[in-house]
Amino acid sequence: MELRCVVAIVRPEVLKVLERRLGTVHVHGLTVTRVKGFGTHPNPFSNDWTTEHIKIEVFTESERVDALVQEIMDTARGASGDDGIIAVLPVERFFRVRTASEAAP
Repeated sequence: MELRCVVAIVRPEVLKVLERRLGTVHVHGLTVTRVKGFGTHPNPFSNDWTTEHIKIEVFTESERVDALVQEIMDTARGASGDDGIIAVLPVERFFRVRTASEAAP
């Protein structure tokens, strides 16, 4: 089993809908972090070019990545007007703290 980490940075208003919709592609765990930043089009008229976003990280099997990415894209597009990014990263090693063991990636 190969693991991947899907990282998405989207607008905060996407989170509630996305949490519900990820259950439809069998995502049962995710990490959410509030972040600030700017991308290709910062607001030059503001004293602070950064905007608040939500960073979502999901560890999943490589076979589920395409469905997960599609669900995030569909949800983010509908709720925030095409804003955000998604990256898929390989997972080299994966440890479970509770059992102090390495899970097979």
